[in-house]
Amino acid sequence: MTGKYNNKPNACKDCAVKSSSVFNLSEEELEILCSNSTEIHFEKDENIIKQGTFTQNIVFIKSGIFKIHLTGSQGKEEILKIDKGPLFVGVSDVFANKIHSYAVTALSDATCCFIDYSGYKYLIENNGRFALEVMSTLSTDIVEHYRIFVDKIHKQLNARFADALIYFSKHIYGNSTIEIPLTRSELGDYIGTSRETVTKIIHDFSEDEIIEVDGKMIRLLKMDLLHKISQAG
Repeated sequence: MTGKYNNKPNACKDCAVKSSSVFNLSEEELEILCSNSTEIHFEKDENIIKQGTFTQNIVFIKSGIFKIHLTGSQGKEEILKIDKGPLFVGVSDVFANKIHSYAVTALSDATCCFIDYSGYKYLIENNGRFALEVMSTLSTDIVEHYRIFVDKIHKQLNARFADALIYFSKHIYGNSTIEIPLTRSELGDYIGTSRETVTKIIHDFSEDEIIEVDGKMIRLLKMDLLHKISQAG
């Protein structure tokens, strides 16, 4: 595994970034979590989780932007999700598959906690409120994935691109000026089209003064119109 390790005593207790589930743990349980955790720092483009490897840890991404993606039988990459910390990843694979069914790659510098499976399993088995919070997070994630999947099937390309811009603006950056953390080819994979089509859509949106482009930086000039394009499907 690449990345820089950072083993500090009582790191979990002192950490300012905690998942909502951790607040359901007692002091003793927090000690168990801490003793089974290792903090690792990843640089942009480094693999946090590799597809096809054995699952040994739950990964809590404390900070940073990342993509969840998988490579199909034909060798084509499919980007399932782009998100940012704080967020757990890899939980479903640890309990179901024992092998990572997808990869997680840092799209910016990222800090992650790798939690040993046995320690995490102990907390789930012995703390119902902790387990319920974990299940709630997983359920929300699954529902969101279904929504994205349906949108990819039924929405036109302009609407999918508008959705991506709105998502990056509201969820990732919290700003109307965003930096797309993907290449044009990756952005094409993300919305289900080719690099050339993405370039054309960006050009058309710029010509219509919906967005303003400067390299990877995009300023959303007409957010209300982007929402209308999204809703029109």
